[in-house]
Amino acid sequence: MKLFSIAAPSVGLALAMAGFATAAAQDDVIVVRGAFVPDEKRATSEISSLLDSEDFARQGDSDIAAALLRVTGISVVDGKFPVARGLNERYTSATINGVPLPSPEPLRRSVALDLVPTSILAGSLAQKTYSPQLSAEFGGAAIDLETVSVPTESFFLVSGALEYDTQSTFRNGFFYEGSDTDRFGFDDGLRDLPSIANAAARNGVSSVGQDALDTSFENQDTLFINDGTTPINGSASATVGFIIADNADYRLGTTTYVGYSNDWEVRDGFQNRTEDTNFSDIETRIEEDFSETRQNIGLNLFNVTGLEIGSNHEIAVTTFLLRDTLKRAIIGQGFDDDNGGARRREFTDFISRQVWQTQVNGTHIFPSLADLTMDWRVAYGEGRRNSPYERTITRDIEDDGSTLIRQGSREGNSLNFSELNDDNFFAGIDFTLPVDVYFPSFELSFGGAYKDNERDNLRTDFDVAITAPAELRALRSDFIFNDTILGLEGVSEIDVRFNPQASTLFPDASEASLEVYSAYLMGDVEFTDFLRASVGFRFEDSTQESSVGLSGAPLNTFDAIEEDYILPAVTVTWLPFGNLQVRAAYAQTITRPQFRELAPTDFLDPDFGVTLQGNPFLVNTEINNYDVRAEWYFGRGQFVTLGAFYKEIENPIEQFFTGQEGGATSFLNAPEATLWGFEGEFERIFNFEDFLSGDFWLGKELLISTNYTYSDSEVTADDGDTVIINNRTNNTPDVRNASGLIVDGRSLVGQSDHLFNFQIGFQDPENGLTVTALLNYASDRVLFAEGTDALAIAVEEDVPISLDLVARKDFSIYGGEFNFTVAGRNLLGEDFRAFREDDFGNEADFFSYGRDPRIEMSLSARF
Repeated sequence: MKLFSIAAPSVGLALAMAGFATAAAQDDVIVVRGAFVPDEKRATSEISSLLDSEDFARQGDSDIAAALLRVTGISVVDGKFPVARGLNERYTSATINGVPLPSPEPLRRSVALDLVPTSILAGSLAQKTYSPQLSAEFGGAAIDLETVSVPTESFFLVSGALEYDTQSTFRNGFFYEGSDTDRFGFDDGLRDLPSIANAAARNGVSSVGQDALDTSFENQDTLFINDGTTPINGSASATVGFIIADNADYRLGTTTYVGYSNDWEVRDGFQNRTEDTNFSDIETRIEEDFSETRQNIGLNLFNVTGLEIGSNHEIAVTTFLLRDTLKRAIIGQGFDDDNGGARRREFTDFISRQVWQTQVNGTHIFPSLADLTMDWRVAYGEGRRNSPYERTITRDIEDDGSTLIRQGSREGNSLNFSELNDDNFFAGIDFTLPVDVYFPSFELSFGGAYKDNERDNLRTDFDVAITAPAELRALRSDFIFNDTILGLEGVSEIDVRFNPQASTLFPDASEASLEVYSAYLMGDVEFTDFLRASVGFRFEDSTQESSVGLSGAPLNTFDAIEEDYILPAVTVTWLPFGNLQVRAAYAQTITRPQFRELAPTDFLDPDFGVTLQGNPFLVNTEINNYDVRAEWYFGRGQFVTLGAFYKEIENPIEQFFTGQEGGATSFLNAPEATLWGFEGEFERIFNFEDFLSGDFWLGKELLISTNYTYSDSEVTADDGDTVIINNRTNNTPDVRNASGLIVDGRSLVGQSDHLFNFQIGFQDPENGLTVTALLNYASDRVLFAEGTDALAIAVEEDVPISLDLVARKDFSIYGGEFNFTVAGRNLLGEDFRAFREDDFGNEADFFSYGRDPRIEMSLSARF
């Protein structure tokens, strides 16, 4: 057992707010201490940021990942994963109604939040200080998403939207046929792994015969890329709320949501894989211009059915399916130094990600037991990722401009299948007991939880070996991959065959599991009306296991990570005067390795084309968290805050370049790191009539909301420090000098020094009109870290600045409530760019693509 020593933070804070005090005095009200502190701020003793349904409507963001960009101290990587206070997604947990979600992501245990539409959410809470009722895996923030509840009245809501992408819509793109049901995000069986191919991969080609294997695959509709016009983007949804029964004894109701979207994007981009840190003598492995057409199909189903018995008992069953399918066709042309010159790459894939979960939640108040409150939740869910028929064809470009499919084995022609299953069971219970003591208020909270997370991943990879004359290799790809030619095994000068690629060095199967038992105890006491403290601890006992090997054979199991912790947490809240609230907090937390980081197999990052290699010898990260924040509220929903944070991180897990040819990356536990920073936010509504005369300005409002976060981090590798990486030859621990793989003093992976959000909006509540401009900025951050004995240097991301403009109009017609929204997205048209920079300031693009403005229009009607 690990018992962290409890350290009491010493906090000194001084604020100069004379300007805001003057503004508040002009409101000509009697100020009562704490009167404007919102209920949700008082309900939690922790430092947190909130978004509600009004924020979602004003900002117009369709998924919660986009909405979280507006929250102080939070940015988003890949449009999916939240980064809080400079700590990447591994340090940020996400739950729905307090329940963790299964993940369909092969590279992460965390859930991609672009899967969660804001349409099914009532709000979100990003808690930035730790409290013992949360999972001990905490670093940057704990994000809880609250789904919509049982309706108070029956209703029907329908909406539709169109989006015009100035870079993609109605312009030329690349496409391939696929199956008849691709438009709905499902494959109709066309892409199923053939049973013959499965048998050949597991039992050897001789078990089925080479000709039978070669002719078993579907080639025409999964291989041939043609060009055409890219359609306009569109989406539609319907929500039905129904009161089943409502009387003096109980109320029973249900809400159901169905949503569908079909979005297209054309990306014209560039990638460059460099092998040397000296940019004056740079060695380029791959340099390629590419055009990629992406079709994203979203399908979301949601239902909540709830029963309220009297005023003291509520039970709700929540079920949802979140599904996203990506269909891509890519043609790239460039230079491949590994294989002798100019080349053309043709690539197609079809990746479906799906999360479903059923939750049963209950809240009960027992007046006869001193108003004891019991909250419980039980959930089971599954995450699925399926990527069949991931195909790559490589052609050499001849001097006359013609192209020939590359000959030989392992020369850039491949066919891959992968499938991931992630199962998650969770049960938790919380009790809150008001205790009648001397103090004005004292609440004792206690409870526990159990989590069982299991994941298995299976890959089936085939290399395509080709021997054929130039006349044949110049033909269209689907002409070469037809049964006539594929069946010509042993014929002179013509041989096209599929070879399974699994081996002990490149295993095709992996399994992982995480089991956690936890319990907590905490007390929340108000010593006076102006001083409050929350003190408690959490106990967690966990076992994390991983194994890897060949499908159908015994897997190689690594030593389990078995740890138990007692983790203290304390938060003090003080109201020194007026509506000023000051909080200081200290807590100890952990972060566990993610499943993919433990599996010592090769996996290709689909976004950047970088090979990932796991390290089964990672250990848990331990964190000391210090926070302080002052909050001043000068109106309901109007405030200014200023805070600071400091974190001591032992054994942080970092992704680094291994120096292996091809730019592979792996993971290690750095000895230690520190992170510190400060953040501020301001939100206020101004009445135009206070500044401008005329009847037009009566009731009109100006909203200004802004926040800024500065953070700085430092990874430390002192003399004598060691790290453990994986010896890929036999999967044994390889102990290295830390200074050889870690540049002392560098930043943590994923940390941006500056995060800035600004919103300014015109609001006319009487006429239902809002117009809001939203700006989001994040400074450069490290995507992949360097190592001083590696051949490749760090890759950094130049995060695009985002500027959006959203106009919303509410109106009524024939008893229905209508809403029309027009939004301009990415109005600055900033491109995505990841790059490398040497010690002399020289830069080279690593991966980049264009991003142009988009125009959205949506109409909804509620009856």
